[in-house]
Amino acid sequence: MSCWIRLGIEPTQDLDTIRLAYRSRLPTHHPETDPEGFQALRAAYEEAQRLAREHVENAQAAQSNDEVAPANEALDAFQALLEDSTRRYEPQAWLDYIGQLDELPLEQLDDLNWQLLHRLRHCGPIAYQCVRLLATRLGWAEQLLRLPPEEAQDVAAFLQRIEEPDPFDTRLIRDWSPAAQLETLWYFRSLGYYHQERPLFEYTQFADCHTCVGFPADEDLVSRLTLQFSQAGIGSRTLHARLQQQHEMAPDDVDVLYLLARQASALGAEEQALNGWLRLWREHRHPEAERWLLDLCAGYQPQRLPLLIQALDQQSLPHNWPEDLTDPAQACGCPAQSPQTLARWSEASRLKLEGFAATFIDWRLDGDDELPPLAWLLADQEDRLLQRRYWQAWTLQRGEAGLLRSLLDEPASGDPLDDLILEGFQRQAAQQLHWLEHSPVVRALVAFCASAHHGAVFPEALKQPALHPVCREWLRRMRVYSPQALERLNEAFDMRRMFTVPFGMRVMNDMARHGIELPPMAEGAAQWDWHRQQLFMLATIAQPQRWLDMITPKLPGQLQYATEHPFHRTHRLLLSTPALFQENNALLRGLDERDPVQALMAPPLHYLAYAFASTRLPGAINLFECYQGSTDVLEEHPVGELLLCATLYHSPALDSEQRTWLRARLDMLGGSAAWVGTLRTGLIAGNVPRLPYKVIEREEKLDGKLLKTLVSAFNTLVKSAKPPRTVDLMRLQKAKDDADQDTGLRCAAMALLARTEGHLAAAAREPQAPSWAFWRLNSRISRSDFVAHCFVALMGGAVLTAVAKLPELWVVAVLLILTSVLRRLRDLGQGVPMLIGVLAICRFAPFAPAALMVVPGDKLANRYGPPPDDPAQLSEGLQVALRHLNAQ
Repeated sequence: MSCWIRLGIEPTQDLDTIRLAYRSRLPTHHPETDPEGFQALRAAYEEAQRLAREHVENAQAAQSNDEVAPANEALDAFQALLEDSTRRYEPQAWLDYIGQLDELPLEQLDDLNWQLLHRLRHCGPIAYQCVRLLATRLGWAEQLLRLPPEEAQDVAAFLQRIEEPDPFDTRLIRDWSPAAQLETLWYFRSLGYYHQERPLFEYTQFADCHTCVGFPADEDLVSRLTLQFSQAGIGSRTLHARLQQQHEMAPDDVDVLYLLARQASALGAEEQALNGWLRLWREHRHPEAERWLLDLCAGYQPQRLPLLIQALDQQSLPHNWPEDLTDPAQACGCPAQSPQTLARWSEASRLKLEGFAATFIDWRLDGDDELPPLAWLLADQEDRLLQRRYWQAWTLQRGEAGLLRSLLDEPASGDPLDDLILEGFQRQAAQQLHWLEHSPVVRALVAFCASAHHGAVFPEALKQPALHPVCREWLRRMRVYSPQALERLNEAFDMRRMFTVPFGMRVMNDMARHGIELPPMAEGAAQWDWHRQQLFMLATIAQPQRWLDMITPKLPGQLQYATEHPFHRTHRLLLSTPALFQENNALLRGLDERDPVQALMAPPLHYLAYAFASTRLPGAINLFECYQGSTDVLEEHPVGELLLCATLYHSPALDSEQRTWLRARLDMLGGSAAWVGTLRTGLIAGNVPRLPYKVIEREEKLDGKLLKTLVSAFNTLVKSAKPPRTVDLMRLQKAKDDADQDTGLRCAAMALLARTEGHLAAAAREPQAPSWAFWRLNSRISRSDFVAHCFVALMGGAVLTAVAKLPELWVVAVLLILTSVLRRLRDLGQGVPMLIGVLAICRFAPFAPAALMVVPGDKLANRYGPPPDDPAQLSEGLQVALRHLNAQ
């Protein structure tokens, strides 16, 4: 019996109906009276409920399957869209898919929403344009609050990323292979990332990596890459050709010209790049043109880089100045340099340029040392145009109105870069000429100089510190002043404290005091020669030895001085004395102080440091003048100063007036110790007795052995009138060259060496006797010649005795050997007394003269002549010879 018959109802899924039927039949089947009936009824009730529930569940399952099927189909369709290379990057395909989503119920679309987002975030490179279409339709940005915080941040970052534009129109790659699509999209998207988010050098490194990637035919992409590659300095012949074509079509397009210039620079097309940047600078004052022009010049014409820096300097001078000299605006109207130009000088100094470019940059940074640039400018250079441009750059800093006018008349050379430099120079020359002609400060200075010899009053306003920079700019320009104007200007301005110091003002003032005036300034093309002549003269007078060390020996021969020019005699001296450019103190020895110019040159050379640095030892007169001008240097070195004074005091080259000054100096020097009086007395007498050297060494902190050598050399020179021993001379030379030695003892050693050089030079000039001239008993022979003489004498005596049977011939042989022994002793600096001693020794040691075959001779000239092995040893001076011996 079915459950439904027992319950008395039709089959149903209504649980309430089943429950009501069960309750209505329960009283007829009481558990106590009809237990079997109750059990059957209960079983029917439970069976009916089970059947009803299963039917409901099956119905719900069927309904659920009907609802899920469309959602699954939409998800599968999206996956197919992503995997289809022809539709993945096609916006229309995404719009068609969005149309399919619009047909789904809202409940199903809501569940599908986040599944689509999850798949998009992990699908690899994708077209942002397509993703934005889906994100807008599903409203992901508005639903972020429904997500957990961490997931919401990730989704927000994803939505922000897809807002960026695609690197190209992705529809152009729909027919490519999936690998090519992914590689291309990744590459150009990475390129865009490096350009926007990373330093430019990282972009360059990434773009320079060798790769093979598809290139979509997207005009916007090509334009963007052209801009990026040009900015990064990446050269591309394809892009360069494209820009060249665009430039031909639109020659006035500044942007295309700019990109073309950058591409030309990157590809090394120097001429095209230069023309492009020049046009950008001349026509548009493009802000990057200056930098690129400087970089091009530094790379291809580095010697012109300083000229270009100077030419690009933008000065701004007023057209009118207030007439009141006390007006603060006067200080703002003189030529100056912009901060940008100063920074460029500093930057250029770190480029390690060579040649005159480096010298000029150092001069522009410092500006206080005129000699290094003048040494190059005054000499004739191979590149005459380059030298002329540097002359003009110098003119802008030091030139007067005449030179500035000649610069304005300078014709162009035809070289693009050189013409740009000339344009800048001429622009600045016009501004400076305007300043020289119209500035009230300048006009006041000109008027004062013109009337200075009439007792004109110097304007008080010009003495104000605020106007000193303006006055300095005028003073440092090369011109001719009257003696009165020079005197008054040097009184009004402290030239030494000016920066930069006006070159030549103090020298011209000293010249004027000696009656030397500059010749009138020439006009026209002759101005350049006039400036070369006067600048060379001023540099030679100001720092004579340093100037001669800087210039080449050919430079004086490239200059011409008229006979009436005050520098004529000095110029002839420079031409006729090549040693002036080879020896440090040759100039001091060659000056004739009766000539006014040479008299001005001498004082800068009279100092002990100059004598110490000299290639040759100074003469007695020169050393006296150096000492007289540097007595303060020896104030703390009384012992050495005593020896120096005494050596000069006994020199026959000094006159009575100089000896009187030295004698007074000797009486004044010294101390209260007893040995000081003994030393002074002995020095004046020319024979110093034995001194307590250990006491002197302890009290004066001096080198006792060196002092003993100095005193011994002094006694030998003054008392005996003979040169000291060579070993003593070598020790003195070593002491003179030792910068750590006592300065006074070094000076004394220098004086003794200088006097010894006279003795040895006279001996070296004696003609050397031939080695076979046995009768020349006052000559020297070497050890090898002595051996040969002895051998010939002995062999000759033996042969002649055996042949002629005349034993008396041995006497002749012995006499010949004695002459050779004497000449060999002369080589040792000894004389007849030593020969007698040798003969006396021979009574006990017959072979004693054989020692002369081993003992080396005197290495320097002595009173018997030059050394036989090296007769020209003193040709370069005693100091050079001693240094050579000390180095052996």
